[in-house]
Formats: sequence, structure tokens, C-alpha cells
Amino acid sequence: MQYFEYYDVSEIAVIETRCKNLTNIKSYAIVIHDKDLLDSWEPKKKHFHIVLTFKNATTIWAVAKWLWVECQYIEKIRTTTKSAMLYLVHRNNPEKFQYDPKDVRASFDYVEYVDGAKPMQQRDNIAEKIAKWEIKQYNLYDFISVDEFARNRNYYNNCFLFRQQKMKTQDRDLRCIFISGPSGCWKTTFAKDYANELGYNCYISSGWKHPLDNYEGQECIILDDIRPTTYEYNDLLKLTDNHTDSLVWCRFYNKSIAECKLIIITTVIPIREFAEFWADNNDTAEQLLRRFGLSVVIDKDFIRYYYYEPIYKKYELATERNNYITKKYQNSWAWNREFVISVADIMEKSAKLTET
Repeated sequence: MQYFEYYDVSEIAVIETRCKNLTNIKSYAIVIHDKDLLDSWEPKKKHFHIVLTFKNATTIWAVAKWLWVECQYIEKIRTTTKSAMLYLVHRNNPEKFQYDPKDVRASFDYVEYVDGAKPMQQRDNIAEKIAKWEIKQYNLYDFISVDEFARNRNYYNNCFLFRQQKMKTQDRDLRCIFISGPSGCWKTTFAKDYANELGYNCYISSGWKHPLDNYEGQECIILDDIRPTTYEYNDLLKLTDNHTDSLVWCRFYNKSIAECKLIIITTVIPIREFAEFWADNNDTAEQLLRRFGLSVVIDKDFIRYYYYEPIYKKYELATERNNYITKKYQNSWAWNREFVISVADIMEKSAKLTET
């Protein structure tokens, strides 16, 4: 890509001639962009794009020399050639101005190439959005049809595997919350509300043998109503590690939870008792406790928030509030009561009709 104000010619025919004269050139495609906008909605300066392919390996220096540009204005294609070709008219970027394929000067029939690439265009566009994590595994179905998914399921799964490999090179910033309290205190509802306030999608597991079998990259994992026996201790330590991602054990293959930003455990067991279930000494328990910076204790009347103090190795009460969940959902209790009464009335009338 080069701006015309920094180039020695403004005629596309001259640029095309320079492309044709390149050594071992296989194909070229050139387009002028004069209707692009900056993020500030101001017009972008007039420039041109060239996509080149070669029969044999060549150097950026050689290409720069023949096109009369500096080496920094040329780079190797980092996606696919097809995606780069489609970018010339912004087919794979619908939010940008859509140029007419007839405006592209190429060594092949570019119009036919673009029209014949529509299925691939969708795949390439979605693949790029997966790589940028604009499309998640759990909402992929909002962007493709059932037929497209059935025909290219392995392709999209490989895209997500690529994303997981890419995430391994990045630092992890995971938060862990422990919620405990007796049954019937809306612990899971509180956990979902907390995640929703942060804008996270939730994956809710239960205490079966493989709790993360159906995990699809949601930002929040709620390990619902689990017991110390649900996980081996070392597996739970790896799962809740705040800074290092590791694969978690699933039934068919191990999964990465690198995209998870928040893990919430709900259980009837207090956090200290939960951590000391495996502990042969205090340090073993502290390994797990340090991962949970926030412990929430819920009963029918109050929600108490505790933060972990690593110096004194204990949880300190931060604040206490009324259990708003109870009031928020008390209407559902009333609905349940009315529903039960109405069902009983119907059954009683049905019995009388049968007797009659």
C-alpha cells in the first residue's frame, strides 16, 4: 500500500507496467482507494493497493526496487492470498466502502474471481474475526447457517484451535470468586447476575465427572454446586491459576480455558473447609485460598463479601448487604404458589367430572 502523495507517478497504467516487469511474477491485482474514511470519519488520503504472487521465492527488497517504493510499504501476506485479493474491494470488510471489482486492474479476470469466491469470502471473513476473538465459539451459530456449519465444521473448529494456540503466548488475567451458603439462597442466581453485570457470557457446569465437556469459550465459568471430590486437587489448582493457562481434563480431549476471565464456584461448603479437604498442611490449603481474592457468603437475609488478606492468610469482612436476590425473585415464588393452586383446582374439577 502506498499514498500517491509519496509516490513518483499517479497513473495506474505505469504502476501496472512495473508489476508486469517483475521477475517471475505469477499474478497481480491493483486498485485505487479514494473513498476510504479514517476512524474520525475524515477522508483518507488517496492511495493504492497491490497484491502480488510469484512463481518462485523472491525478496521484499527486489519487489520494492521494481515498484519504486521503500521496503516498509511492502509486507508478506499474513492471512491468505484469497483474503488479500478480496480486501482490494473490501468484500471481507463490509463496514468499509465497497469498491467496484471492475475498478481492479489484474492479470486475471478479477470480477469472475470475486463472484466465484463468495463462499470462501464468508469463511475467510469469519476466520479473521475468530482470530481477533470478535466471534466466539458459543455464538458462531449467529453468523453462519446450519448448512455452512455442517459442511465446514472441521474448518471452523481448526480456527478456534488456532486461537487457543495464539492465546498461550499471552499472559492470563483470571479472577476467581468463591460463593458459599446453604441451599435455597440463590447462590447460582447471584453468580449469573454478577457475571452479567460485567458483560460476560456464562457457562454453567454441574458436579458431574467432566464439568467442562460443553465449554465453548464463554468469559465466565460457573462451577455450580460442586464438592471437593468433583476435582483432583492439582487439577483444581491448575484450573483456577490466575496467571497461567493450562488444559483442563474433558471426556474426549483436553480443553483450553484461556478465554475465561472469571471463574465462580458455588457450594454449600465454606471456603476454608473446602480448601482443607485435601490439605495435609496449611500451606497446601493456602495455595487454593490465594486464588480466590473474593469470598461471598450468602444466607436468606444477608450477602457478606470477604477479601483474602495474604499477609495474615485469612479472609476479612469487607461489607455486608441485604440479600436482594430474595426480594428480586419473590414474585416467582408467588407465581409458583398460584400455579400449584390452579393445578389443584383443575385436578379437583376433573375428578368431579369423572365421578359424574
